[in-house]
Amino acid sequence: MRSAVVAMNSAVIEFLGLKGLITQGETSFLIREVMRMSQAIRSNPISKEEAEFIRAVFAKGDIDKITVEELEKVAEIVKRWWYEEGSELAYKMFLYVWMLRAYKLFSQQEKR
Repeated sequence: MRSAVVAMNSAVIEFLGLKGLITQGETSFLIREVMRMSQAIRSNPISKEEAEFIRAVFAKGDIDKITVEELEKVAEIVKRWWYEEGSELAYKMFLYVWMLRAYKLFSQQEKR
């Protein structure tokens, strides 16, 4: 069931990105929120190194300084956390990170 929810919401988020409905200003909000939520991460099932990686990515504070690959790695970490514990915080982080990824992917396409 969780994988179906992830698939459905991921598709909707990617569609929003494709339509250009995620703005630069919204990415700043999403980055701040993920950084804030990351402060609540405790080890298990996320390792100390994974938590530090997440914080380091979002400490950059600017979507232009964060890579798609970093966002995908963070998404996989928090998705695993959600799958293993059912944490609402983990799923919210996943959605926010996936929105940032959609923004990056589709804003890069527009620049080409």
